[in-house]
Amino acid sequence: MPHPYVKRMFTGTVKNVQEEYGVREMGQQLEDSPVAHDVFAEREREFIETRDSFYMATVNSDGWPYVQHRGGPKGFLQVIDEKNIAFPDFRGNDQYISVGNLRSTDKISLILMDYPNRRRLKILGYCRIVTEREDLMQVAKLEPEGYGYSAHRAMIITLDSFDWNCPQHIVPRYTQEEIEAMLPEHSDPAQASFSLPTTQEIENLGDRFVPVEVTGICGQAENISEFILRPLDGTPVVPNAGAHIRIAVRGHDEQVKANAYSLINGPEQRTAFNIAVLKETDGECGSYFMHYTPRIGDRLYIQPPKNDFPLVENVSRSILIAGGIGITPILSMARALDAADGSFEIHYTVRTRAHMAFKQQVAELAGDDGHFYYSREEPPTKLNLNDVLAEPKVGTHIYVCGPKPLIETVIAIAEVKGWPKEQMHFELFGNPSAKQESDQPIEVELRRSGKTIQVAKDQSVLDALLDAGVTVGFSCKRGECASCKVSVVEGDIDHRDIVLDSYEKEAGNVMCSCVSRVKGNRLVLDL
Repeated sequence: MPHPYVKRMFTGTVKNVQEEYGVREMGQQLEDSPVAHDVFAEREREFIETRDSFYMATVNSDGWPYVQHRGGPKGFLQVIDEKNIAFPDFRGNDQYISVGNLRSTDKISLILMDYPNRRRLKILGYCRIVTEREDLMQVAKLEPEGYGYSAHRAMIITLDSFDWNCPQHIVPRYTQEEIEAMLPEHSDPAQASFSLPTTQEIENLGDRFVPVEVTGICGQAENISEFILRPLDGTPVVPNAGAHIRIAVRGHDEQVKANAYSLINGPEQRTAFNIAVLKETDGECGSYFMHYTPRIGDRLYIQPPKNDFPLVENVSRSILIAGGIGITPILSMARALDAADGSFEIHYTVRTRAHMAFKQQVAELAGDDGHFYYSREEPPTKLNLNDVLAEPKVGTHIYVCGPKPLIETVIAIAEVKGWPKEQMHFELFGNPSAKQESDQPIEVELRRSGKTIQVAKDQSVLDALLDAGVTVGFSCKRGECASCKVSVVEGDIDHRDIVLDSYEKEAGNVMCSCVSRVKGNRLVLDL
């Protein structure tokens, strides 16, 4: 059975145009889709009943279309059942044109917009008008309580079909109420903002940075905001699932540094870099800078995308696991897999529903293979990793991003279950154990070169080696890639990475110099 909405829209002339532009094959795939958008499900009910406006199109007897905007309190457009929706027509707008058109043909089209989340629902149906003279109770039943305007008729629309649209070119817009809800702290004078990095400070960083304009800021969950950054120098936006950019931010010490943020772009999002940032109360200030300093129209500086967490191509299935803000690279992966018709499932865990960003987008991408967990709700729903990783499967790859305990648990369970290491992929969001209050200065002897260097209590072994001119490879600086692994001759290693396996850690002869230290104050390396 053809997709019913597409069946209505793809007339002979439309198909001719598709042929002309070379997209007829894609059009045929839509026609052959098994999706039957001819009844409203819970997803549509929730979306429809949280709108406060929509656009309504009718056609007159001469074939001319007429589009009218209808508004009211949230929920004034109601889902009566799986085939019918209705709304009250308030006094003060008699809709002479729309009502007159409907007497010519009862066909009607509605477009419902969710600008903040860049979603759009299009509905085709047949409209029946009920006046208060005909059925006063039915009209009164649709009137929203406390709105202050009475209705003089009801517009009842029987569904023919509907379709959801992709988010491309839907520009986010917000009401004043939504803005205040997203950014309540900005009105608090106790929250100081930081100055934007200067051109000279960017040059002093030494690496290549490109300018971007902040074109959008959108609250996605409690303490999580999405930022849309448009390149100003023509740098191409090439979505690459799992990639990140580094943004020049100012810290509490007023120094400028580069912080990494995962891209959430899908394959079709090529006009700007999209990221989401969690405001961390115990972070190193980068998140505070992002939440309190940039405004729409400001200029920031970024390093072009780099990917330390890529998707493996041509696999039979992908298991995507996200914890908290770790959803960002996982979302880009889901978008890429969905576009490529890849097989995947998502397991997304947060503390409460208020902390869950992008839930609607994840649910739409994963469908029945999307699983959501809330560890601090009542009752709690917890992610059972033993079930998710029950047995190794050839061609199935696991991707996990989030807090260190989540990643360590996934790695430990996968190791016990026998999952091959090459099928495990992870990225850490913050490493709280990398720096600890109890850390002490370390004296490091480099046995082969005969050098001795000092590591300050708030400095990593890697950074001390680099400052001393010692050549050491590195990449992530978070203890997840092992690029900075060095051989240890003497020292009781305090392993703080998530990449070395249990055998390497038990052997005690290698360490990730970017995060790990020793339990004493002396370390001897084979360098």
